[in-house]
Amino acid sequence: MHGNPPKFDDETTKAAEVFAIGIGECGSNIVGSYLKASADKKLPSRVRGYLLMNTDRADLTKVRQKYGIPKENTMLYGDSDIGVGGRFMDGFNAVMDSKDIIFDQLANLGFEGVSGFCIFTSLGGGTGCGGTPALIELLKRRFQEEEGRRIFVYVIGVLPFEGQSSEALNSIWAVSKLLRAQLQERGADLTILLSNRTMLKRILNSRRSETVDYLQRELSVDIADVEQIQRMVPSTIDEHGDMEVRTEQAFVELVNPLALDVVEAMLSPGVWESSKDVFPTTDLADYARKLDPVVVPALYQDVGLIPDAGSMPKQLRAMIDYAIRECSYADVGDQPNAESVYYVFSGPRHISKAEYGMHLKEALDKFIAPGAAITPCYVQYHDPDQPTNLLLLLGLPKIPELVQIINEATQLVNLHSGASPLKQGWFMRSKGVPRKELVSAIADFRELFSYYMQPGGAPVE
Repeated sequence: MHGNPPKFDDETTKAAEVFAIGIGECGSNIVGSYLKASADKKLPSRVRGYLLMNTDRADLTKVRQKYGIPKENTMLYGDSDIGVGGRFMDGFNAVMDSKDIIFDQLANLGFEGVSGFCIFTSLGGGTGCGGTPALIELLKRRFQEEEGRRIFVYVIGVLPFEGQSSEALNSIWAVSKLLRAQLQERGADLTILLSNRTMLKRILNSRRSETVDYLQRELSVDIADVEQIQRMVPSTIDEHGDMEVRTEQAFVELVNPLALDVVEAMLSPGVWESSKDVFPTTDLADYARKLDPVVVPALYQDVGLIPDAGSMPKQLRAMIDYAIRECSYADVGDQPNAESVYYVFSGPRHISKAEYGMHLKEALDKFIAPGAAITPCYVQYHDPDQPTNLLLLLGLPKIPELVQIINEATQLVNLHSGASPLKQGWFMRSKGVPRKELVSAIADFRELFSYYMQPGGAPVE
């Protein structure tokens, strides 16, 4: 005799949910792209709702029209409706000054009682880069200080393209601000770094024919040569008027849904299903507690593992190698030297087995620093046809493009430095903060990612 399946009351379900916020043009496009790409226009099952925020009316209207976003899921805020133009301190202040209307709109969308927030943003612009630390501070204050309830906030931040020194400086300030705030329990619990360059390269290589057809249709140029597209990205964004807009739009459609794929993979172990077992128990808080504060994800979907087709240790080693080298969302090279790793290995019961843990650890050894902690999670499905997926979260790995970001930011600060008040005035005029704060942010970055710094490297003058 079979009983009825267990029932879960609404309060239990709500306590396990998160809320998604897209801030600025980039963050809004990530969420909008995912909704458009999803067959039923739904976010991952544990994401209760979403809000797209911007200081630029034109950008917000464009996102709403392009992705069919209901007006109640968008919000224009700040004292100017033309955006902040890369001046991130204006982005920070705009959120702080709009506290009441932000929480009113979140309340209307049913954010009360969630266990956490996922904030999608650019780490190079003004609205998202400046507004994200402010938004986190308000959320932490609202839940942890006023309600006495711990919440977790994850930032999914997109690094700027190469050769954008002003955005590189914004990125360094934003990450430094998030990490400094974390020391006072008011920062992001985890900052997940994604790279536009790397994600574009990955998707071009994995979906060549589909991607080429799409970009050719959108850009009306001969782009049969995939390598040519990859070389074209920075120059197109920098030099070609109308082509810049059309190129970026095409890239958005291809790249941005990948960001929410990672969030879905992170949240899925905590979704109850009668057809699966999860061990050890994994929830939103576990990632932040077990990983270093800055993380690069790698998501390898539909892994072709066949237990009866040769050595499983060899197959698992190949799976790890491919995931890190070909599926990471920021290029971590061949020796990322990660200081912590969390993996979620999901698939049918005969593949996703804890017995393989020793082999997975051996495969990870060459990619991690000596003494790095490895935290496993196995998701077993009773369905033998369930696809096998691997999510790797690499804590504080080496990210080669950060070398360029640090150097570009340092050169920009040095360029505008000098004894003259007119020289010094650039920092307040362009960013809204004094030079000292930016120099301090670069120092934080150099310390955190000290393994990039060569003796005698270019210092901040």
